[in-house]
This record gives sequence, C-alpha cells and structure tokens, in this order.
Amino acid sequence: VLYIIKSAELIINPILAFLIFDLFYDKNKSRNDKSITRMRIIMISAIVVDGALLLAAIFGLNVFYIDEHSLYHRGPLMLIYVVLLFFIILALLYSMHLFARDTQSTMKATLLAFTAILILGVILRNVFSTYNYDFLCMSVSMPFLLIYYSHVIARIDPLTKLLNRQVYQRILKRIDYTTIVIMIDANDFKHINDTHGHPRGDKVLRLLARVIQKTYSEYAYCFRLGGDVFCAILKPNVFEELLAKTPDGDDRAMAEKLMKKLDDAILARTKNGGEDSYLKDGIAQGYGIFYDPSNHPSSKESLEEVIAIADKMMYDRKEEFKKTHDDSNQT
Repeated sequence: VLYIIKSAELIINPILAFLIFDLFYDKNKSRNDKSITRMRIIMISAIVVDGALLLAAIFGLNVFYIDEHSLYHRGPLMLIYVVLLFFIILALLYSMHLFARDTQSTMKATLLAFTAILILGVILRNVFSTYNYDFLCMSVSMPFLLIYYSHVIARIDPLTKLLNRQVYQRILKRIDYTTIVIMIDANDFKHINDTHGHPRGDKVLRLLARVIQKTYSEYAYCFRLGGDVFCAILKPNVFEELLAKTPDGDDRAMAEKLMKKLDDAILARTKNGGEDSYLKDGIAQGYGIFYDPSNHPSSKESLEEVIAIADKMMYDRKEEFKKTHDDSNQT
C-alpha cells in the first residue's frame, strides 16, 4: 500500500504540470506554431516515461524504496525522475512565457514566482529526501497561478487574445507621454460576414489580430475595441527610440512607416493561400500623434482629439477602398 501511495504521489507532480500546460495551450495558435504541439507531445512522452520508471519497481529497479521501518529512501532511478520533472517544469515555463507574450501580460513576475516555487520544491525534495517539500511548494505556488490567470483572462478579448476595451480605457488614462495612436479596421468585413457567415468572420478577426500582435506588440499595446476595429498605442519611450531611427526625425513619416509595416505583413500572409487569403482585402489604418504637453507646450490637441484624428483618417481610407473596389467591380 505504501508503494502505491508513494508512486501516486510521484506521478502527481508531472501530471499536474502538464494539466497547467494544457490550460495555456492554444489549439488555434498551435496550427501556426508547430513547436507548441511538439512540446505538448514531448511532455506527454515524459509523463509516460515517468510512469514506466515507477512500474520498473516490479523488476527491482526502484525510483524509491521503503525500508522495514516504513521510511522512504531514494532509489537508483530517482535522478532520471528528477531530470524528467525539471524538464516538464521548464517546458511549462516556456509555454507560460509564450502565453504572457501573446496576451501582453503585465504580471510576468507572478508567473516567474509560480515556477520558481515549483522548482524550489523539487530541489528541497532531493536535498531533504525524507520530507515532502515539493507538495508544500506546490500548494504555495497555486495562488500565484490563480492570480495570474484571472488577471490575464480579465484583460484580454476572448476571440482574438488582444487587450480588451476595458484595458484600453485604463491605459488611455495613464498616457502622459508622447505616443502614436493607430486605428485599424478590416476592409469589407461586413461582406465577409454576410456572404460567408460569422465563423469565417471570426477567423478573419483572429488572423488579423495575430498579424497585429506579431507586428506591433514589441513596442505597442494592441487592442480589439469591438467588431473589426483594432488599435495600437506606442508604449512609453518608444516614440523617441523610433524617431531617432527615422531620417530627418520626421514623426509623420515614422507613423506612415509603422502602418506600412502592418500592410506589408498582411500582404505577405495573403500570398500563403489557405485561410490567410481571407485577408486579401487588407485593412484601413489611420494615425494620430499625441505630444507630451510638458515637452511640447505648443501642442494643443488632447488625447481624445488625437484618437478622433486617427479614427477619421482610418475611415477616410476605408471609404477610398470601397470606392476603388466598387469601381473595379463595375468595370
């Protein structure tokens, strides 16, 4: 009975790590990033090997053994178990890193604390083999994971995984630095929904969000504001960094260059065919530049006015697309 209980105890840790990995596993993303699926398969394989190690006790090759006084001792295969467990935890850490990056998380320290406590538990378990520090550390780490996951889910749009409108409103209140606001709208999106149905419309939104995130998230907050309207706002200090790399320090040329970068990324995706061709109509973008009043006292435009300017430019370009598209259909 003691062997069964102890074996179940040792198998719980890697299985729990895998279940947490599965919590962060995104099937839609895995279709475009096969490394995530491969990692999932490797983790399952590691758990199978771990189970095989525990079954090896039948043939006398023990991960652990219990003496006549019912005391637990590490066996010759314990090192292999520890290496597997460390590997599974590191794979879990990598998957959560990808999740944090893709959801623009601001609580990475909480995520690191969760993983560090798990690793500490494994280390203590092997330094003090007669005590179950790993389960104590597991219990302590779980609230960190719950806090982190709840925080992220409250911040993101469930369909696109970009930041939602509530976070957009909060960030607007904190902007007191020079930045660029870029508004983004999918061209002819209503036609896609009306002609092909909402499931394809949802795919278009997810595809577009993925390209926006990949293009802008390194230096901008990326949002879905609703429907097919998206927004990117440069993070603090990014404006100055990008401006220093722009010829003649032309801030408007810099903004146009940023928008062209997204246009080019979408064009490149449409050449792949398949679902990527859903983006063939491209997007309409508009920008506005908000200047920090303390450094640019001559600037008169409020942040709300800058957003309105970006919005108007976006809709003007959207109307240009409609006009050109309708004219080409008539001819």
